[in-house]
Amino acid sequence: MSHFRLFGWIHPAFLTVGLMGFFGCAGYQVGNIPNSAMSGVRTIYVPVARNLTLEPGLPVMATNAIIRRLENDGTYASARSGGADAELTVTLTEFERVPTRRSRDDVAITSQYRAVLKARVTLVNRVTGAVVIRDREFAGSTEYMVQSDAVEAERQALPLAAQDLANRIVSAVAEGW
Repeated sequence: MSHFRLFGWIHPAFLTVGLMGFFGCAGYQVGNIPNSAMSGVRTIYVPVARNLTLEPGLPVMATNAIIRRLENDGTYASARSGGADAELTVTLTEFERVPTRRSRDDVAITSQYRAVLKARVTLVNRVTGAVVIRDREFAGSTEYMVQSDAVEAERQALPLAAQDLANRIVSAVAEGW
């Protein structure tokens, strides 16, 4: 008799917990939820970045990094100019080398630098005409060691700074910040 009473009590408890779990998660969405300014946007056009720095090759490197990051993120797809729902304009404003570590043997020699790539970004929703991001500043950076060839070390660090910049820009676009 007590056996049936135990199962008679457990059955409603499981039903109650199951219903609470179902209705508690009814409004949950998986993935990024775009803000209202990005309504109707599924694709973004990224033209080649303008270059106000003195470093050649940075615009294509930064643009490719942003497009790759957009594709990897998956919230928005990249598209050609004519078919895109939004346009992301990037202007590279500054590239700087910041010394971060001196040589142990000679304090006049720098052994490690931080490469910082700064950009100004504007995002326009072509569907609604709204400016979602207006002239917002972003910076990407990486650190690199200088051994025998400082130019080669910097050349290898530039794509990493561009990737960091792309990560920051695409995160802000995808998350609606």
